[in-house]
Amino acid sequence: MRDLTDVVGIVTGASRGVGPHIAGHLARAGVRLALVARSEEGLRATADQIGQHGFKPLVVPGDISEEDDQARIVETVRRELGPAGVLVNNAGIERVTRFQDAPVETIKQVLLVNLFGAEAMTRLVLPDMLAAARGHIVNIGSVGGRTAYPYATVNSSAKHGLVGFTWSLREELRGTGVGVSAVYPTLIADVGISAAWQGGRRPRLLGRVGPDEVALAVLKCIRENKVEMTVAPVMEKVADVMSALSPRLTAWIARSGGIHSYLRKVADAQGNSP
Repeated sequence: MRDLTDVVGIVTGASRGVGPHIAGHLARAGVRLALVARSEEGLRATADQIGQHGFKPLVVPGDISEEDDQARIVETVRRELGPAGVLVNNAGIERVTRFQDAPVETIKQVLLVNLFGAEAMTRLVLPDMLAAARGHIVNIGSVGGRTAYPYATVNSSAKHGLVGFTWSLREELRGTGVGVSAVYPTLIADVGISAAWQGGRRPRLLGRVGPDEVALAVLKCIRENKVEMTVAPVMEKVADVMSALSPRLTAWIARSGGIHSYLRKVADAQGNSP
């Protein structure tokens, strides 16, 4: 889908974090956007900012972990803008904690938003994409979904699920004109969840990237039909490849480089916060 002019796109998690950056780059590429998140105030702020440079996005508040909201969101977009040709499953929540301390409700909510919500939203937009023989779905994963990520175990398990979902659905849809991709960012500077972490000095091996780097990777996946892109400093990209060859070696390097002990400190700090 090299030409995105007037393509209808849905971006979930568009009220904060990397979401507004993804939405901004898609809008500049000509996509007519619908912005989705639970915070209507945050969505309107994103829409106002994007609207200064062209088409003002449609604001559709909703919780993608709720089935009624999922159906309402997709139907609203279809009625107001037309059938979606692009879906970016960006919505996500995370809590860094020792697994045994995670409330069952937290585990359930992370899996519902980060994995079930993405799959359910995809299922709802697919019929229109398949009928048009054109469309693209991008799942925002994480490097934590490609390797061991202790103390963010629940989020990591959901992100690992997104990897399997992406590859499996992509093969299932091969030849239909509908593409499926995944983007795996490391920690995102300034606007990411990790911006508020308190764990002392961050290890050198645990890098950060800017939100616009992630947004540009999303755009590249759509335009070039790439199956996946890791957005990280060079050493983390090497580790990402290595994790597929030797998960044990990758975990050892992360332990030796202080990443796991740093995450433990972040988990303990969050556990002690009000």
